[in-house]
Amino acid sequence: MKKFSISLFILVLFSAVVFFIGWTQFKVKADKVGVVISKTSGVDDEPVENGIFSWHWQFLLPTNASLKTFSIVPLNTSKTVTGELPSGGVYTSIYNSHDNFSYRFKFTISLTVSPKAIVQLVKLNKITDSADLTSYLENAADGIAQLAADYYLKKASENPDFRPESVRREDLLRNIKIYEDYPEIDLSVFALTDSKIPDYTLDRKGRTQALPGYDIPSSGSTQNIDTFEEVLENENS
Repeated sequence: MKKFSISLFILVLFSAVVFFIGWTQFKVKADKVGVVISKTSGVDDEPVENGIFSWHWQFLLPTNASLKTFSIVPLNTSKTVTGELPSGGVYTSIYNSHDNFSYRFKFTISLTVSPKAIVQLVKLNKITDSADLTSYLENAADGIAQLAADYYLKKASENPDFRPESVRREDLLRNIKIYEDYPEIDLSVFALTDSKIPDYTLDRKGRTQALPGYDIPSSGSTQNIDTFEEVLENENS
């Protein structure tokens, strides 16, 4: 009976050690998510989340597996998109005003990714640690802000009375289709806090003053044009 009790104790102790080695959820804090990467199985399909039981046999083999943790706290950032119409530099000399052809859009953005999405990003080698995830979110915020700015400029070029503030968030996100370019992103806040649109009416007026016979770029072109004054200067020089 004594030998049986000792054997049972050893078996229970061994089972507890095996369980503890493979138990992964307690290693992940509440504001983080874990990804198990092993030599035998690669990147595990399921994220490790605090409060959700998870056990991985891969940790029973020494040096076989590692647990990478990533923050799931949303990234809060502010992005500003600025620029000038392609023809703005030419028309500035005509109208003696640079400000009429410049634009500025400032956004407040909060975004993160789901635990499942983090696993996919690791599998695709887009991120390897928390610093990579932060960079990924920053780049996504830059891209989304640029998509929104492009949409505002397009609408303003079509309608001189257009005001960016009149566009609802839901309509904007639907039109710029961010989830086609950033399917992993969970965008909780996207707000336009400041804006300035260029004077497209003045831009069109300026293009009529270009020298006849020269190519006149549209507001979306980067090609330079020659004004009457510039051509006369070139002919006299």
